Amino acid sequence: MKNYKFLIFIFLIIINSCSKEDEINQLNQTILDLQANISRLNSQINDYSVQISQLTSQNNISSNQIEDLNNQLSGFQVQIENYINQIEVLSEENLILDSKNNNLTFQLSELQDQLDLIQAQGAVNGVYIFDKIEISDPPFSGTMWDLPDLITSSDYTVYSSSTYQGIETTMFYDKAIPAFINYPAHVFKVNFGDGLSVDFEIYTEFTQEEALAIIQKYAPLMGQLGKELRKNIKSIEFLKGEEVASAQRSNDLSYANITFHIDWLENIVQTRPDGDRTEELFIHEAAHLSIDPYVYSQQGWVDAVTLDGNYLSTYAKDNPDSEDIAETFQAYIAVKYFPERITSSLRDTILSTCLNRFKYFDSLNLDLSIYK
Repeated sequence: MKNYKFLIFIFLIIINSCSKEDEINQLNQTILDLQANISRLNSQINDYSVQISQLTSQNNISSNQIEDLNNQLSGFQVQIENYINQIEVLSEENLILDSKNNNLTFQLSELQDQLDLIQAQGAVNGVYIFDKIEISDPPFSGTMWDLPDLITSSDYTVYSSSTYQGIETTMFYDKAIPAFINYPAHVFKVNFGDGLSVDFEIYTEFTQEEALAIIQKYAPLMGQLGKELRKNIKSIEFLKGEEVASAQRSNDLSYANITFHIDWLENIVQTRPDGDRTEELFIHEAAHLSIDPYVYSQQGWVDAVTLDGNYLSTYAKDNPDSEDIAETFQAYIAVKYFPERITSSLRDTILSTCLNRFKYFDSLNLDLSIYK
């Protein structure tokens, strides 16, 4: 009887051992299959990159081709998410070693980075790859406030030097009145490394020392603007007060200036919990002077707005003939040159709203090389 029980015991051990071995073999096969799938996805993404490079060399890319690229992109992202979920399940059940987990996760992270890079390079070349979202109303109230902090004070600037010209009587637009009025001003000639220059005109309610501090703070930020955005600006005016910024120009562009009230800049624009928006404000106001005059009256722009069928912000929708471009241009720079500073979902939202406007901007061959 004892021998019989012993034989049963041995038999159960053998069965259990075989079962464990089968589980291990099955687990190893699962990991091998996962590794093979990731390798296959890597190859597909490389082919996808080549496909986009070939398309960007063409003069015209059809909407069907873009849609096909978007569908492929969505498929790749779904696969990456599925593989990450598989790894998480294996990890939670302690069925995968940390080293193997980290290795597979790292590979998937690299593939996602590769997709992001493909999207970014495509945008620079005028090919926008994104997940289309159906949006019927403007997604933002005002882009300067609602979009993320895009440009920082540490970003590259072409500001080179400034020279004090003395006190001169110049025409300001004082929004506190509101009216155009002549004021005595500290005038500085601000020079940029790309050959452009602009006058900083600072009302003499500021001392010369205070005026110099304004130059030191804001001239480098002005040098962060793309050359195309600075080309029409004749002067930057600074006054005290809480009034919002404004841009004014004559029809012949002989007068084209931006007015800033320092207290509003320092107390509102620069103290937001989600980041200082001074640089974004510069983009907005500069677009009024250097982009607006060449775009609003063009049929290509009108057609682009019609095709988009929406506005990026309610501010643009309420002021379509004066604010649409300035409201859109910051987003254009973000998607085209700083995709890593916005989320993928935000990028999809922006492109789903104003893709055709972006294509129109692309057609203008604007000099925004400072952002590259």
